[in-house]
Amino acid sequence: MFATDREKTSREDYKVICIDFIEQISNDYKEWVYKYRLDKEEERFRTEMIDYIVKNTNLWIAKYGDTIKKIDIIKDDGLSKMAGFTAGYPFKFHILVNSQELYAIHNASKIRLEVIAEASMDDRKVRITNLREHEFVNILSSSDVNVIKGEFIDSRSIHNTIIVDATNSKPSDIISATVAVEELSNDIQIDKRALSIIIRIE
Repeated sequence: MFATDREKTSREDYKVICIDFIEQISNDYKEWVYKYRLDKEEERFRTEMIDYIVKNTNLWIAKYGDTIKKIDIIKDDGLSKMAGFTAGYPFKFHILVNSQELYAIHNASKIRLEVIAEASMDDRKVRITNLREHEFVNILSSSDVNVIKGEFIDSRSIHNTIIVDATNSKPSDIISATVAVEELSNDIQIDKRALSIIIRIE
């Protein structure tokens, strides 16, 4: 067997492992949702979103995971999404790329991430914030990309743009971007949530 054949076999085996892992761990996330004892409508929404993420993450792994690195990016993005919807979003929060949410296709260029959020109460505000200390946006990418950070202020609702410079990417590259938004009351953080969008370069 040639090296390329071994590599292909290894990659296909890894796809199966990761697809099975996503399926199995989704049950753990749903169990956490049930433990929260939410109202039935919210419980159904969160568990249906987890199932939706499993379906799409595994589809992307199967269809676009042509390297181990891309498989890992898609898998980790799916785990991030499931964790987010398990915890739920106490305020309105969306990330769009050309009107596409959670999963997107885009050409190699400067990609506009539209971050839309709205506070849960009239006396609160929302604002884009660092995901973690000294980390503005978490980027997982099979190519070199840069994030262009703007100036973001708090407001009752926001519609801000973050630029991901993917001009050096090539077709079939995969990029996952995770952004955090915080909800504030009297300048004190009440809640903070993260959301990811995964992008395939066409």
